[in-house]
Amino acid sequence: MSASAAGANKIIKPGYHIRPKYDLHGLRRRRSSDQKGHIAGELPLTSMIDMFSILVIYLLMNFSATGEVFFESKGLPLPKAMATSSLQTAPLLSVVEQNYVLEAPPEFEAGGPVSDASPDLAEVVAKLKNLKQVSETKHFPNGNRINIQASEDAPIGDIKRAMAAAVTAGWGNINFVVEKTK
Repeated sequence: MSASAAGANKIIKPGYHIRPKYDLHGLRRRRSSDQKGHIAGELPLTSMIDMFSILVIYLLMNFSATGEVFFESKGLPLPKAMATSSLQTAPLLSVVEQNYVLEAPPEFEAGGPVSDASPDLAEVVAKLKNLKQVSETKHFPNGNRINIQASEDAPIGDIKRAMAAAVTAGWGNINFVVEKTK
């Protein structure tokens, strides 16, 4: 017999030959071989860079260099004014359809917002008095300042009620949240 005929008669142990219809190409080979490399493959760097770019742009757009904490309602059309100045961080009293919502920055340790729709605004006045005491105790530099936010079509009577509540509680420096016209 020749050498090629002897190799043709040799019995070879068959390997794993049953494969499913949808097989990951070479996964079994990579798992069973001693080659170095990861089964997971490559990281999708392009999509990760896109995601971080969007995150950075979002954070830059929402960053306030002056440290202002405002809780502006997105659907509230603010009054327009030509001469404006930047508002300082202070409690914010919002007037929305005869409902008054008082929110304060974290340094006032006020807890959550207070909502009041009563004619005398008793809850808002009580909360404003508490905030005034905290302001005087902690000696805030803008301790007498309050910001009032109302839509441009809010009745003047509602705005006057908000101002009266602030003055009753001892707040004298009242500022209005407006949108600057160009």
